[in-house]
Amino acid sequence: MSSPSRLQLAGAFAAIYILWGATFLALRYAVAEVPPLLTIGIRCAGGAAVLFAWLSWRGQLTVAPATQWRIALAAGVLLFVGGHGLLAWAAQRVPSGEAALLMTAIPLWLVLLDAARARRAPAGRVLVGLGLGVLGVAILTLGGAGSSGTPADRLGLVGSALFWAVGSLIARHGTRPASVLEATAMQLAAGGAVVLLASGAAGELHEWSAGQVSLRGTLALGFLVLGGTVLGFGAYTWLLQVRRRPRWAAMRS
Repeated sequence: MSSPSRLQLAGAFAAIYILWGATFLALRYAVAEVPPLLTIGIRCAGGAAVLFAWLSWRGQLTVAPATQWRIALAAGVLLFVGGHGLLAWAAQRVPSGEAALLMTAIPLWLVLLDAARARRAPAGRVLVGLGLGVLGVAILTLGGAGSSGTPADRLGLVGSALFWAVGSLIARHGTRPASVLEATAMQLAAGGAVVLLASGAAGELHEWSAGQVSLRGTLALGFLVLGGTVLGFGAYTWLLQVRRRPRWAAMRS
């Protein structure tokens, strides 16, 4: 893969920090009207449909082997069932700003897990940064003045960050298609299918109908699909392949 230009990197960073930053608020609006797992399932399935349609229109869609689908399934389940599922569950009670702060645990997990995988300790200054980060996350998780939700909600958000980090490393180091867009679509499709199955098993559809969703909820879902998933997660997957350091992963939704 050729080295990315500064303009490409700037665009990808903008997609993550601006679009993903806004998705915390969009998710809060969406889960107020749509059950949490169903929200994530719609987001993943919608994003996968858009990306597969784009690849097909450009004649770039391939038939991926089973080994690549297994990696996509493992990454997708960790990213979207564990990562986004827990985030959506907690977002029903935790304000979007507080949720975004707790998601800063993602780079901590990425550095620690990547170091364990490589069997190499991080540099001293990285360890200092990790220590400060862990302290900050611990303070937020235990709760203080002005904190919302329960300790279980905040622990769920920390767990969400851990699932996201593990899924990211599998997506980065596992066997995948040459096309980043196709790898992204496969992860969304596989993970989204499992989320929708979990939504059905949890009985989320029993007392809910699409007619209950307001214009605000519909726009929030649309933004989650196009802004947060197609553009935001697409940029994230691309950066996983071209950048070594996980500093850009501090924000995600």
